[in-house]
This record gives sequence, C-alpha cells and structure tokens, in this order.
Amino acid sequence: MFDFFNRNSLAYKVRHIKKQIKGVSTQYSREKVWISQIGAYDINPKHLSFTICVKTDKEKRRLQDDSQLNHELRQILVDNGYPVDAIYEVKIGFESQETVDRESNGSWYYHFK
Repeated sequence: MFDFFNRNSLAYKVRHIKKQIKGVSTQYSREKVWISQIGAYDINPKHLSFTICVKTDKEKRRLQDDSQLNHELRQILVDNGYPVDAIYEVKIGFESQETVDRESNGSWYYHFK
C-alpha cells in the first residue's frame, strides 16, 4: 500500500527523489529535461529506475559522461534515506528523444518495454 503522505514511507521518498533528480538534472542540462520513473520498489527497494530524458543524443551522452552530475544524482538517494542496501541497485540512466524516434518509432512506451 502506497502512503504518499507519510514522510517515512518509500512512496513519499521516491516522489521527492524524483523531484530532486529533475532539479539537479535541469541545472546540468542545456535542454529541457523530463524524468521517467518505474519500478516495483514496494516489493523490493532495489526495483526502481529513473531515466533522465532529453531531446538529443549529444546531450544524453554529455550528461552520461558527467561524473559530478552522476555523483549528485546518486547522493539524492542517500540524502533522502533510501534503503542503504538498495541505493547502488537503483538504476539512474539517460535517454533521448532522438534515440526513441530512431529505435522505437517515437514511442517511449515501446522503448522502455
């Protein structure tokens, strides 16, 4: 059961982590950023994935290669009290609209499926 209002619940933490990931990513990106989040973290906290989405492959590669950004994104999990044994199992990745257009005919749904 999701408890979006209890500050100690995983659902509450994930919601705030997602907002903070967007905030940090926006500071680093030269393009508009949106965040996709999926996972069965209520079954096991390691089953969580965030994707930072941008328009171009060039920007995706630039963000992927930015070690400071990647460190800050992982630190968000720590700072929000995400379960310690799951922190490094949570996937934080990057994707671009160009890749989705090229590989999945523009469908983010099919691209992530």
